Order: sequence, then C-alpha cells, then structure tokens
Amino acid sequence: MMKSLVCIRKHFLLTLLACLSVIANVYAQTSRFFTTVSSNTVAQDQPFQINFVIENAKDVGDFRPPDFKYFNVLQGPNQMQSSQWVNGQGTEQLIVSYVLMPKQNGSFTIAGASIRINGNQVKSNPVNIEVTKTTVRPQSSQPYSQPQQHARPGGSNSDVDAFLKSNEDVNAKLKKNLFVRVDVDKTNVYEGEQITATYKLFTRLPTNSAVTKVPAFKGFSTRDIELPNPPQPTTEMVNGVPFRVFTIRKTMLFPLQSGTLELDPAEVDNQVRLIVPGNKNNRMRDVFDDPAFKDAWGGSPFDDPFFDDVFARQEYQDIPYKIQSPVVKINVKPLPIAGKPASFNGAVGRFEMKVTPNKTDITTDDAITLKVAITGQGNINLLNAPKLEVPSVFEKYDPKVADQLNPNSNPLSGTREFEYVIMPLEAGKHEIPPVEFTYFDPASNAYKTLSSDPIKLDIAQGKKSVKTKLATAPGRNELQGIAVGPQSWQLRIPLFFASVWFWLLLLLPVVVFAGLSWYNKRKDYWKSNASLLKHKQANKVALKRLELAARYLKEGKDKAFYEETSRAVWGYISHKFHIPMANLSKQVVQDRLATENINQQITSELFALIDNCEIALYAPSNSHDVRKNTYEQAIQVISDLEGALKKEAA
Repeated sequence: MMKSLVCIRKHFLLTLLACLSVIANVYAQTSRFFTTVSSNTVAQDQPFQINFVIENAKDVGDFRPPDFKYFNVLQGPNQMQSSQWVNGQGTEQLIVSYVLMPKQNGSFTIAGASIRINGNQVKSNPVNIEVTKTTVRPQSSQPYSQPQQHARPGGSNSDVDAFLKSNEDVNAKLKKNLFVRVDVDKTNVYEGEQITATYKLFTRLPTNSAVTKVPAFKGFSTRDIELPNPPQPTTEMVNGVPFRVFTIRKTMLFPLQSGTLELDPAEVDNQVRLIVPGNKNNRMRDVFDDPAFKDAWGGSPFDDPFFDDVFARQEYQDIPYKIQSPVVKINVKPLPIAGKPASFNGAVGRFEMKVTPNKTDITTDDAITLKVAITGQGNINLLNAPKLEVPSVFEKYDPKVADQLNPNSNPLSGTREFEYVIMPLEAGKHEIPPVEFTYFDPASNAYKTLSSDPIKLDIAQGKKSVKTKLATAPGRNELQGIAVGPQSWQLRIPLFFASVWFWLLLLLPVVVFAGLSWYNKRKDYWKSNASLLKHKQANKVALKRLELAARYLKEGKDKAFYEETSRAVWGYISHKFHIPMANLSKQVVQDRLATENINQQITSELFALIDNCEIALYAPSNSHDVRKNTYEQAIQVISDLEGALKKEAA
C-alpha cells in the first residue's frame, strides 16, 4: 500500500513538473533579457544608471552582474517590478539597476549580465559608455519625472532610494533625500545692488510637490526670472550623491534699505511615495511548500535566494511631508556719504548714457524732443530721471519713461529712456547745458558721473508770432474843421446798453474768473494732497483694475488675471491707508487694520485672497471656477473693507 502511494506521488510530481516545463517554454518564447543605460555619454564626475531588464520571464534565477571595473558602484543592486497592458497584451518586467560613477575618461564597454531563464543561462547585450572631461546633459532613454507627478519605479535615478528597508527610520530617510535650499550669489551688498536668490527642490524620491507659501521679500524690490513650464530637472551632487534638482523660484532682488534683511522661507508640501516590502511568500511559493514537491534533500526549485527579493510583493505608501527653505540673512550696507555727487539719485551698477535731440535747427513754433537713454546692468528698473537744467527761454515738461529690458537677463540689463519735450519761447542762438548722471559702482566702490556735451540750438522766429500794424485807411489822417460858436449836445443811449443781455455779459467775465480761480485752487489742492486724492479714489481705481482682471478671466489668461487681481488688492490697501508700495507687507497691513478696528473676519478674508493670488502665480490652477471664485472674492473683500471704513469714519 505504501509503495503504491509513493508511486502515485512520484507520478503526480513528474506530470506536474512536465506541465510546468511546457508552460515555461511557452513563456520563454516571448521572454527577453536586455540592458539599458540612462545615458551613453557621461562626464567623469557624473553618475548614471544601468538597468538589466528581464521581460515576460517566469522561471528565473542565478542573476550575475558584469564586472564594473572601470566604474564605482554608488548604489545597487536595486530590484523593481512593473506591469503594463496594451491592447489586451500584458508585459511584465523585472529590473535590476545600479548607479555607477566613472573612474576615468575614455570609451568603455560594460559586458552583459547573465541570468537563468527556464533552465537556460542567457546574457544581456553589452553597452558602450563614452566618458568625457566636461559635464554633459544626460540624454536619458526615459524622461525625468516632474515634481508634480509620481515617478514610476525603474524610470529614473530618483527612485533608487524609494525603497524603505526594514527597520529604517522614515523621517530620517525623507530628511536626507528631500529638502529645499535657497542659493544667493551674495550676502554682503550695498543698497540697490542686485542679489539673485534661487529656491531649489532637491529630491531622490518620487514625490508630488506643491509650493504652498512663496517668500515675501520685505525691504527689497523684486523681479522674477521666468522658468520653463513644466519645470526641467537638473542633476547636482550633494556630498558625492546625485540629486534631481527643480528650480521653483528665481528672483532678482534690489535692497531698498540698509541693515540686516531676511529672505523668508518657501514652503513645499509633498506626497512622497515609498516602496515598502510586502509578504515575500507569494501564492506560487505557498503551493510548492507542500512536502510532495521537495527533492530528495528537502529542497525546492523556488528556494533560490534570487526569488526572495525579486518576487517579493511590493507595496506603495504615500507619506505627507512638509519642508521649507532656511531663512537667509543679507547684510545691506548704506551707500558711502563721502564723495557723493549732487547729481546722484540712487542708480547702482554700471551704466552708459546717450543724450540725443531730435533736431537742432528749429523755430519758435517747434518743440524739441530730447531723449536721455541710460543703458547698462544694475537696478535699471528703479532709475530716476536725470535732472535737466534749461535756460528761462525754454519751457520744459515732465519726461516720459520707456523701458527696454533684456528678457530673463541676469544680472538685470537693458535701457531706460527718458523723453523730454522742450518748447522755445524766444528766437536766437541758445544752449542746453550738459546732462549729468551719477551712479555707484559696487565693483570699484566709487561714484561715477557721466556727462553729455552741451546742445547748441539755432532758433528762428516762427510764423505764429503776432505783429502790430499801423492802420492807414483813407481819410484816417485828415483833420476835421474847427466848429465856431456854441454846440448843442444830446445824449443818445442805444437800446442794448439798457437791456438784460448787457448786464449779463458785463457779469460774465466776473463769473468766468471766479470759476477759473475755484478750479485752479481745487486743482492745486489735490495736487498738493495727492495721497488724499488716491485715498478718495482707491475704491474706484481698484474696481477698474478688477474690470481688467475680469477681461483676462474671460480670455483665459491665468497669470495676467492673478497679477491684475493682486495689483488691485495691494493698490487699494496702499491708497486707502497712505502706505507706500515699497513698505507694504502683511504685518504692516494687519497692524493698520487692527488700528482701524476692522472686523477680524474681513481681515482673514483679505489675507486669504492675497495668499490665493500669490500661490496661483507660482502654482497655477487650471480650474475656471477657482479663478471665478477668486474674482468674486476680490470684489466682496474690497466692498466689505470699504463699507467697514465708512462705518468707522461715521
């Protein structure tokens, strides 16, 4: 009886193994084993990834990597699995990857790896690697993932550290492999001297990241540098370890005051996807744990250690992780007092000046257009008009300002042009004195003054001049005869002088004079109280800006919409509370609203609106409803604030 059972068992085992062999042969017909690299051309100090891909293979084992004798192994082996279905056809891949760093320059061939598939030992294809001295941009066969998307296992170098090992501290792993830094090119500058601040996200993990708080640069004039959208990652080495780096903001800063200024941190919310080890004992292994499938020594074909890692069931875990950049302190020195020329008006950098009149031979009927062009590098967007002295025989008007800045230049460069209009009042030969422009050069730590040549003008008399002529009509110079004896006189008053129209016309000049006097006094009053006028018209100006924002909303111009909405809100606050735009900050506004006894709910809604606009400028939403709600919220907040201020004033 026992012999019969043993025979049946052996017969069943042989039949089952034969079936498995047939199935394995079917899979083997479509299985592949090949090698890929992230780049075939790398620099000597540039790491790259090599992947050994086993595709559609079920019976695998005995993996043997090649000899990396010309390369240092930074990480690996790392094992990943992926599945894909296209038109009903399934593809399963098992990937074994290494991160390598070249030891020297030259052209090298990495031999293929070997593995046992369906009982046969097979090798993958060799790959050629060209190692150069200079850094080259990697031409990856698989694109880098953006920080707004989850990277897929096996797709890029950022996934190398995505595996959470047993007993590994999650917080320590996140802190080590995901952080934000701010790079500044200078920390010790003069007032007005440019600083470039670059906020970067460093990651070696697959993450979905969103900027939740942008830095407020209090005490600086700012100009952002446009970044590619979607962001393009670069690779940087940190302590010998490669990181993917995303630039989230790059800004040119111009200090407006001296002292120690701080760059506020940027905050980023992340959803980090880690791969955690699951249950290694899959169903296939559970089936073959039956003693009937053990060999004479108690072993099993699935006891190969290769299966312990490769076929372990992998699970994903999304972990929220909030990070922020460190606060950076900037020491801003005041500009030197000694040697400061009278013509200095705040320009810092290196500049050139060109003064050009449109013509020099004119008449008193013509106007002269004098263009003063300042070209160079520095705080060119903050330049004030040079002082133009003209003789009393000219009438001068305020200049028009036009900028031609080089897009995305760093340091900021371009041209600011001031256009003066001058009217001659007298004919003759006259001269406009030289125009002086002074700037402070931080490189030489000295003031430098540019001066133009004097402009000589030959002014002829125009046709519009009034000339008096002597009346010479016939009979005008003849003398009348002298009357002899008494003459009779009779007073004759025309009917017009006794009419109502006479008195009305007599009073008309008085009324006009009084009206003009009142108008001029009112004009002078508002001119001398410009801030009061802005205060009075703040609500009207803000609603006008929101009308323009509504047009951008309708046209689908997201960035322009949020910029105009933000300008409307900040402009309203500046004009209403007499706060210069350069001094505006959330803290200043909050203190002023508290002084005016504004309801806390209105204050909270105001700051929520400002935060929404700031976040949307750097992390725009594609939802039309979100933008529409922002527009309605802006109108409501300004209306509520206006009503509260009127109520408080009453």
